Amino acid sequence: MNIRSFISVDVSIKDTISELQNKLLMEEEWNTQQFKPVEKQNLHFSIIFLGEITPEAIGIVISRLSGLRFQPFRVVYKGLGVFPSATYARVLWMGTDLEGGKKLTDLSQKVVSSIKDVGFTPDKPFIPHVTLFRLKDGKLRAENMLTKYYNTTFGSDLIDRIHLKRSQLTQTGPTYSSMFTIYGK
Repeated sequence: MNIRSFISVDVSIKDTISELQNKLLMEEEWNTQQFKPVEKQNLHFSIIFLGEITPEAIGIVISRLSGLRFQPFRVVYKGLGVFPSATYARVLWMGTDLEGGKKLTDLSQKVVSSIKDVGFTPDKPFIPHVTLFRLKDGKLRAENMLTKYYNTTFGSDLIDRIHLKRSQLTQTGPTYSSMFTIYGK
C-alpha cells in the first residue's frame, strides 16, 4: 500500500502560533467555517511533498536522507504573507527573517538534491513559510493585514532536525507522524 508522505521541519513555538491564529480570527472577524486554521500539532515548514509513494521508495528516501549532514541554525519568525496574492489570498502564512530563510532554503536544496535522482523533484520553488490558515470558501483581501504585520517578529526556533512524515487524511483533517528523523550536528 502506498504511503502519502512529505519531508519537513517542525515548529516548536506551536503555542505562540496558536495564540496568533486566535488573535487574527478575532481581529479580522473571521469564522472557522470560512478560514481553517492549521492545527497546532501540524505546524511545520514543508521541504518537499513526495505524494503517494511505495514502501520501497520510502526505504530509498530514508537511505538517501541518512547521509544528509547539516548544522543546526536559528530562524526568526517574521511577518505574514499569502498565496497566491494579496488580492486573492487562499493561504495565509508566517514568514522568516532573511538569514533564517536563506538557511532553510539551503537546507531544502540539500534535501531535494539528495533524492532528485530517484524521481522526487518539487513542483514549485521553496518559500520558507509556516501555513497558518487555509481559506475554505471565497477569497480574502489581505493588504491591510499584511501591512500591519509586515515587520512583526513572532519568536524564533532552533532548526536541528528534518522529518520524513506520513500524512493520513481523515474526515477531521490530516494527521502526521514521523517515519524517519535526521538530526543536525
